[in-house]
Amino acid sequence: MNFEEEIEDAVICPVCNHEQELHVIPTVNVTLDPDMKEKGLSGEIFLFTCEECGFSGFAGYPFIYEDKEAYGGFLIYMEPGCEDREVGVDGDIADQVLLQNMTMRLVTTINELKEKIFIFEAGLDDRVVELFKMLSLSKMKADDAAQIPDELRFSKVETVDGEEKIFFAAFSNEQYLGVLELPYALYQSCLITGEPIWDYPVHECGMVDQQWILDRLQSGVTENAEPVCDDSCTGDCSCCSAKKE
Repeated sequence: MNFEEEIEDAVICPVCNHEQELHVIPTVNVTLDPDMKEKGLSGEIFLFTCEECGFSGFAGYPFIYEDKEAYGGFLIYMEPGCEDREVGVDGDIADQVLLQNMTMRLVTTINELKEKIFIFEAGLDDRVVELFKMLSLSKMKADDAAQIPDELRFSKVETVDGEEKIFFAAFSNEQYLGVLELPYALYQSCLITGEPIWDYPVHECGMVDQQWILDRLQSGVTENAEPVCDDSCTGDCSCCSAKKE
């Protein structure tokens, strides 16, 4: 990962295969330029229109989103198609020391970029959110495997009728199903349940997702941890089954 400025790149239209030049914005620091925040979240800075056929879509390219204030400062590096689980930080020693004191993450899609931004701006730990999502999906599969989403994306934290809730957008095969509303208390339970995981470092600019959680589980760092579920559980879900073993 580097911070070299490039203002032009090539994009190929997925409809007619026409190739054209694209003005790209490789780096955004919303602390210095807050107006760019909405353009990043809306995807406006990735939008292109084909000169040949008029198709409009999003062009994914290596992109750095930096916020020096929210969540104590964070940086998200998006590299479409990246096969690595972590990438290094280029630049001089001063830059590397500064960045290593920030939360840094690697993502590969615009949707992943948006979700990380939402999580950190809500003051949440994305590692805990990933464990939360994994346990929630596991419980739903145990309840009714035919009627569940296969992906949850964090949306927001909001107080409803005096109770703090976490909202997720639910998807199945990339199709939007609706909003899932869960108690914030479950996030706090996951924070405690997965405590051994949080001691595992995220090196440089790392990818924290469901696979990151599974890797930690398989490595045995949660050997003494217990899964959690909510008060509505009947006792026969996968979480409770694991507790009984």
